Amino acid sequence: MQITFEPVTFVNMAQYITIGIQSYREHYLHLWEKQDPYPFIQAHLTKDVVKNAIQDPRQLLFLIMRDKEPTGILNLTFDAKKGLFLSQNNLLLNKLYLLKKFSNLGIGGQTLKFVDAIAKKHAKDIVWLYTMHKGKPLEFYKKYGYRIIKEAQIELPHALEREKAMWLMAREI
Repeated sequence: MQITFEPVTFVNMAQYITIGIQSYREHYLHLWEKQDPYPFIQAHLTKDVVKNAIQDPRQLLFLIMRDKEPTGILNLTFDAKKGLFLSQNNLLLNKLYLLKKFSNLGIGGQTLKFVDAIAKKHAKDIVWLYTMHKGKPLEFYKKYGYRIIKEAQIELPHALEREKAMWLMAREI
Protein backbone atom coordinates (compact mmCIF):
# COMPACT_ATOMS: atom_id res chain seq x y z
CA MET A 1 0.00 0.00 0.00
CA GLN A 2 1.48 3.33 -1.08
CA ILE A 3 0.16 6.51 0.57
CA THR A 4 0.83 9.80 -1.20
CA PHE A 5 -0.34 13.37 -0.69
CA GLU A 6 -1.47 15.20 -3.81
CA PRO A 7 -1.50 19.00 -3.47
CA VAL A 8 -4.90 20.50 -4.18
CA THR A 9 -5.05 22.88 -7.14
CA PHE A 10 -7.87 24.44 -9.13
CA VAL A 11 -7.75 21.32 -11.33
CA ASN A 12 -8.48 18.77 -8.57
CA MET A 13 -10.32 20.93 -6.02
CA ALA A 14 -13.73 19.48 -6.98
CA GLN A 15 -12.40 16.04 -6.01
CA TYR A 16 -11.10 17.46 -2.70
CA ILE A 17 -14.55 18.93 -1.98
CA THR A 18 -16.37 15.71 -2.92
CA ILE A 19 -14.09 13.50 -0.79
CA GLY A 20 -14.19 16.02 2.06
CA ILE A 21 -18.00 16.15 2.12
CA GLN A 22 -18.38 12.38 1.80
CA SER A 23 -15.86 11.59 4.54
CA TYR A 24 -17.32 14.25 6.84
CA ARG A 25 -20.84 12.87 6.32
CA GLU A 26 -19.66 9.32 6.99
CA HIS A 27 -18.21 10.24 10.38
CA TYR A 28 -19.87 13.37 11.80
CA LEU A 29 -23.61 13.55 11.06
CA HIS A 30 -24.31 12.85 14.74
CA LEU A 31 -23.02 16.34 15.60
CA TRP A 32 -25.77 18.21 13.76
CA GLU A 33 -29.46 18.95 14.15
CA LYS A 34 -31.41 16.63 11.83
CA GLN A 35 -28.03 15.10 10.91
CA ASP A 36 -27.53 17.97 8.47
CA PRO A 37 -23.91 19.20 8.36
CA TYR A 38 -24.77 22.12 6.05
CA PRO A 39 -23.20 24.74 8.40
CA PHE A 40 -19.87 22.87 8.37
CA ILE A 41 -19.92 22.29 4.62
CA GLN A 42 -20.75 25.95 3.94
CA ALA A 43 -17.93 27.09 6.25
CA HIS A 44 -15.23 24.71 5.02
CA LEU A 45 -16.02 22.74 1.85
CA THR A 46 -17.49 25.00 -0.82
CA LYS A 47 -15.82 25.95 -4.07
CA ASP A 48 -15.22 29.54 -2.90
CA VAL A 49 -13.79 28.50 0.48
CA VAL A 50 -11.44 25.94 -1.07
CA LYS A 51 -10.42 28.35 -3.85
CA ASN A 52 -9.49 30.96 -1.21
CA ALA A 53 -7.55 28.36 0.77
CA ILE A 54 -5.59 27.33 -2.33
CA GLN A 55 -4.64 30.96 -2.91
CA ASP A 56 -3.63 31.51 0.72
CA PRO A 57 0.15 30.93 1.06
CA ARG A 58 -0.34 29.99 4.74
CA GLN A 59 -2.52 27.00 3.82
CA LEU A 60 -1.73 23.61 2.34
CA LEU A 61 -4.47 21.30 1.10
CA PHE A 62 -3.94 17.71 0.01
CA LEU A 63 -5.86 14.76 -1.32
CA ILE A 64 -4.72 11.68 0.59
CA MET A 65 -4.16 8.90 -1.94
CA ARG A 66 -3.81 5.16 -1.43
CA ASP A 67 -2.36 3.48 -4.50
CA LYS A 68 -3.59 6.47 -6.56
CA GLU A 69 -7.14 6.20 -5.18
CA PRO A 70 -8.43 9.17 -3.17
CA THR A 71 -9.01 8.16 0.44
CA GLY A 72 -9.36 11.47 2.28
CA ILE A 73 -8.34 15.09 2.68
CA LEU A 74 -5.76 17.00 4.68
CA ASN A 75 -5.74 20.76 5.38
CA LEU A 76 -2.92 22.56 7.21
CA THR A 77 -2.45 26.20 8.20
CA PHE A 78 0.91 27.78 9.04
CA ASP A 79 1.10 30.12 12.04
CA ALA A 80 -2.62 30.11 12.79
CA LYS A 81 -3.69 32.93 15.10
CA LYS A 82 -6.78 31.22 16.54
CA GLY A 83 -5.86 29.18 19.55
CA LEU A 84 -2.49 30.89 19.78
CA PHE A 85 -1.38 29.41 23.07
CA LEU A 86 2.06 27.85 23.02
CA SER A 87 3.95 29.23 20.05
CA GLN A 88 3.40 31.73 17.28
CA ASN A 89 5.47 29.34 15.17
CA ASN A 90 2.83 26.65 14.75
CA LEU A 91 1.09 24.36 12.30
CA LEU A 92 -2.66 23.84 12.63
CA LEU A 93 -3.97 20.50 11.45
CA ASN A 94 -7.35 21.80 10.26
CA LYS A 95 -8.72 18.68 8.66
CA LEU A 96 -7.75 15.05 8.44
CA TYR A 97 -10.77 13.18 7.13
CA LEU A 98 -10.70 9.70 5.66
CA LEU A 99 -13.47 7.88 3.86
CA LYS A 100 -14.92 5.30 6.23
CA LYS A 101 -13.77 2.32 4.14
CA PHE A 102 -10.16 3.51 4.56
CA SER A 103 -10.29 3.96 8.33
CA ASN A 104 -8.16 1.72 10.56
CA LEU A 105 -5.71 0.84 7.77
CA GLY A 106 -2.76 2.91 9.01
CA ILE A 107 -3.42 5.82 6.62
CA GLY A 108 -4.10 8.27 9.46
CA GLY A 109 -0.82 7.41 11.17
CA GLN A 110 1.11 7.85 7.92
CA THR A 111 -0.67 11.16 7.42
CA LEU A 112 0.44 12.38 10.86
CA LYS A 113 4.04 11.46 9.97
CA PHE A 114 3.65 13.50 6.79
CA VAL A 115 2.31 16.44 8.87
CA ASP A 116 5.32 16.15 11.21
CA ALA A 117 7.67 16.21 8.21
CA ILE A 118 6.04 19.41 6.93
CA ALA A 119 6.27 20.97 10.39
CA LYS A 120 9.97 20.09 10.65
CA LYS A 121 10.70 21.30 7.11
CA HIS A 122 9.18 24.67 7.99
CA ALA A 123 10.78 24.80 11.47
CA LYS A 124 7.49 24.79 13.37
CA ASP A 125 7.49 24.26 17.14
CA ILE A 126 3.95 22.92 17.60
CA VAL A 127 1.34 21.00 15.62
CA TRP A 128 -2.14 21.49 17.02
CA LEU A 129 -5.73 20.57 16.24
CA TYR A 130 -9.27 20.34 17.52
CA THR A 131 -11.00 17.02 18.14
CA MET A 132 -14.28 15.93 19.68
CA HIS A 133 -14.45 15.27 23.43
CA LYS A 134 -15.43 11.68 22.81
CA GLY A 135 -14.82 9.12 20.12
CA LYS A 136 -12.03 7.40 18.24
CA PRO A 137 -10.20 10.52 17.00
CA LEU A 138 -9.33 11.55 20.58
CA GLU A 139 -7.63 8.22 21.28
CA PHE A 140 -6.00 8.23 17.84
CA TYR A 141 -4.31 11.60 18.47
CA LYS A 142 -3.25 10.60 21.99
CA LYS A 143 -1.61 7.50 20.53
CA TYR A 144 0.54 9.77 18.36
CA GLY A 145 1.68 11.99 21.20
CA TYR A 146 -0.88 14.79 21.14
CA ARG A 147 -1.95 16.05 24.54
CA ILE A 148 -5.02 17.91 25.63
CA ILE A 149 -4.32 21.62 26.15
CA LYS A 150 -7.76 23.07 26.83
CA GLU A 151 -11.45 22.75 26.12
CA ALA A 152 -13.07 24.25 23.05
CA GLN A 153 -16.37 23.88 21.27
CA ILE A 154 -17.96 23.86 17.85
CA GLU A 155 -18.81 27.47 17.05
CA LEU A 156 -21.10 26.85 14.05
CA PRO A 157 -24.90 27.12 14.25
CA HIS A 158 -27.09 24.00 14.45
CA ALA A 159 -24.53 21.80 16.17
CA LEU A 160 -26.23 19.75 18.84
CA GLU A 161 -25.56 21.18 22.30
CA ARG A 162 -24.53 17.77 23.67
CA GLU A 163 -21.96 17.35 20.85
CA LYS A 164 -20.31 20.80 20.84
CA ALA A 165 -17.56 19.96 23.32
CA MET A 166 -14.11 19.67 21.77
CA TRP A 167 -10.49 19.53 22.89
CA LEU A 168 -7.66 21.62 21.61
CA MET A 169 -4.72 19.20 21.40
CA ALA A 170 -1.07 19.80 20.56
CA ARG A 171 2.21 18.04 19.98
CA GLU A 172 5.63 19.65 20.24
CA ILE A 173 7.97 19.06 17.31
